[in-house]
Amino acid sequence: MRRGEVWHYEPVIARAGQSTTRLIVSADSINRNEALPVVYVMHLVDSDPASLLAVRIGEQGWYLATEIDRPVRKRLTEKLGEATTAEMEQVDAALRAVFDV
Repeated sequence: MRRGEVWHYEPVIARAGQSTTRLIVSADSINRNEALPVVYVMHLVDSDPASLLAVRIGEQGWYLATEIDRPVRKRLTEKLGEATTAEMEQVDAALRAVFDV
């Protein structure tokens, strides 16, 4: 599991209207550490939220930097794709804006 990868998330309880696709945004040092039970992700949203805090990743759709979660890594069950370097630069900018770093 690496930063920038897109994964299918298998929720314990499915929520109507919420996608099960997640973009890994935690640092690879966290992602590689199997002793840590969670990673940080951004949620896929259905349509363009018309926000500078949203980034389009390929044909997958829009990922919103204000929709961050820490799923248990064993619930990320299938790699679906990967963001490009340019897309991850946009993700980084959105995350910096959200956290003011």
